[in-house]
Amino acid sequence: MTDPTPIDPPVYGTVPRAAQRMLTSGRLARRFALVSLMLGVLIAILIGASLYVVSSRHLARQHHANVEANASLAARQTEGLLNTLVTTVRELANNSVLATALVDSAGKETYLIPFLGSFNHIASVPVALVFTDFEGEPIADNGRHAAPLAIAPADMAWLRATVATGKPAARVVQQGDTQFLLAAEMLAYSRTQSPEGALLYKVPLDSLVLHPEAELLFAGEPPAPVPPDMMTVTVPLTVPERLANLGLTLRLEAPETPTSTLLSWMLPAYGMVGLAALLAIYVGSRAVGNHMTRSLRELERLAGAIATDGFTGQRAKVRGNDEVSALARGFNAMLDHIAGIQREREMRAAEEITIQRTLAERAEQARAEAEGARNEAERSRQEAVMALMVAERANAAKTHFLAAASHDLRQPVQSLVLLTSALAIRLGDHPAAALVGSIEASMDALCRLLDAILDISKLDAGTVSPNVQAVSLGTIFARLEGEYSLRAAEKGVAFRSVPTGVTLNADPALLERIIRNLVENALRYTDHGRILLGCRHARGVLRIQVYDTGIGIPPEHLERIFHEFYQVSNPTRDRGKGLGLGLAIVDRLARLLGYRVHVASRPNRGSCFTLEIPTPALAAIEAPSTAMPAEQAPEPGRGTALVIDDDPLVREGLTLLIEDFGWRATPADSAGHALRLLRDQERPPDLVIADYRLEAGATGLEAIHAVEVALRGRGLAVPTSVVLTGDTAPERIADAEASGYRILHKPIAAKEVAQLLSDALLERSGREAGGRHDQAVLPG
Repeated sequence: MTDPTPIDPPVYGTVPRAAQRMLTSGRLARRFALVSLMLGVLIAILIGASLYVVSSRHLARQHHANVEANASLAARQTEGLLNTLVTTVRELANNSVLATALVDSAGKETYLIPFLGSFNHIASVPVALVFTDFEGEPIADNGRHAAPLAIAPADMAWLRATVATGKPAARVVQQGDTQFLLAAEMLAYSRTQSPEGALLYKVPLDSLVLHPEAELLFAGEPPAPVPPDMMTVTVPLTVPERLANLGLTLRLEAPETPTSTLLSWMLPAYGMVGLAALLAIYVGSRAVGNHMTRSLRELERLAGAIATDGFTGQRAKVRGNDEVSALARGFNAMLDHIAGIQREREMRAAEEITIQRTLAERAEQARAEAEGARNEAERSRQEAVMALMVAERANAAKTHFLAAASHDLRQPVQSLVLLTSALAIRLGDHPAAALVGSIEASMDALCRLLDAILDISKLDAGTVSPNVQAVSLGTIFARLEGEYSLRAAEKGVAFRSVPTGVTLNADPALLERIIRNLVENALRYTDHGRILLGCRHARGVLRIQVYDTGIGIPPEHLERIFHEFYQVSNPTRDRGKGLGLGLAIVDRLARLLGYRVHVASRPNRGSCFTLEIPTPALAAIEAPSTAMPAEQAPEPGRGTALVIDDDPLVREGLTLLIEDFGWRATPADSAGHALRLLRDQERPPDLVIADYRLEAGATGLEAIHAVEVALRGRGLAVPTSVVLTGDTAPERIADAEASGYRILHKPIAAKEVAQLLSDALLERSGREAGGRHDQAVLPG
């Protein structure tokens, strides 16, 4: 594929004719040879120059860094020797042997000379030592009398001058061609701090330098001149305070450039560079040849493909402006002509295909959008279901935890209450009875906290039913003012209620409980100012309000203060500030009664809690105010009781308390045990008290039922039955309440036990008279 038309060669000036012939023998060969030659020369020059510059600079920097590192290392070694030397001599000066030698009148040679002789070397450094008295007169030495370490008279004269100053000192002395470190340590008397003796030591300076090319310089010594082809590194030494005035430095000399190292490294490197250059020339020539003939190979493959498969719109790539590029352009012109013929024939088919494809894409897009919307809706529904399930599980877990914790706490608290009550009865007027009273007061506080948890659980269980009747709101206000005014005065807070004559239909106990909790909350968080309790009429509602000047509530906490165990200003869980259950009970009781409670508060200014009661709850007439009779202690009388509880402490405490009331108590730890004990008794018990939870999963309801069946089988009367429970789980409370038996919640106090015994005797009297009292359910 060469052009037969001769082309005049260009003029190359003074280029030889043979070179002109080589360059003009063919375009491809000439370009290939020229590019290969230029590539080889360029690679050789660049790599050689770069390698030389980079390697020489790198070796020079590395050499300088090595010299500096060696100087620093030698300096640290010398510092270590000096520190060891000074420390050893200072400790030797404080040695008791030398102190003894100062006051010993005879026999010093027998122990002092061998002792000092053991210090001929310190840290492998030869040392000459002389021990003198306070006038600088030698007492003993370590035996270094030979040159060059011998102590000269000038050294002793300097020592006597140093002793006169009373302070340690050091200097550098020159003896012949050797420099020595001469230093003295004082042996001071502990009371007067005056020198009683001295310790002179002498060390050659060159023995303190471990590097053979380094030397030790001191202040005032002029450094030796540096040869032109050498470099020096000087490192100041960090030495003890006694040697600081010497200004010691370490100086290291080394060749400026690493000539031998550079040559031994550069020759193999240049050999490798030459081989790499040859390889690069070869690879580059092959790459250039392939590149220059690539267009011809592509045209060949394109023509073969068209001949085999037909024309499908192929195009030849055009590179440059040479003969091969002209051929590719002519080939493309031929292909364009063929394409024009086919284009018109395929246009209509293409348009129809395009329309069908567009419709299919739109249908697929609509289907995908519908599927995405459906998936998104399903995902949102699943997320909502999962969130609801998580919330329900969290609430159930909270309820179960409170129930388990309450039950486990009430068991030991019940045993403490019962044993304390039994102890108080047995002590009587004993002087220790006052301590028992303090214990009972602490037990009452703990019981109130547990009762708050029980109130929450009973409200959640739905076992609290309002007993609606006419209630005098003024009576409740007056009772709360009389109860809390003294407590408020003790804190420096004024508590007052606004008198009112309002009478409304409500549950008196639950309404008073709501107002009492609000007053308790106000008193707990008010340290100064006043608390005001009152009511006012509004359109359609009666508002009972508790206003205080306490710490207030930040706005972000207002929605959560009615949650269980949530307290804003009690991070340390101070028991004096409650458990965080009072407002939760208020919220539940208000919803139970159909009331609404809300709060308005400003931080550091105070809060106002409002209980809104619908106006139809107002009574037509005021209920007569009757004085409550004073609580009378029940008279338990005498009878027999069966106590069933698997907790030995609770069982023992309850038994002791019942016996202290004059009854006979029979303790049992299970239903089977109780049945075995009943077989040996002719008279049935008047009272059966059973714990709700017994061992092995049994319940007190099952135990009472078994006892009743056994007594009926013997033709005996069924006794009064009571279930004790410390469980606060809502489902457990509901099951117990549905049993029909009397329910008492732990912990119960002595007065409740006495009331229970009295009620049992009354029911026994009723049964003996031919009537049977219905067993009621008492609120815990």
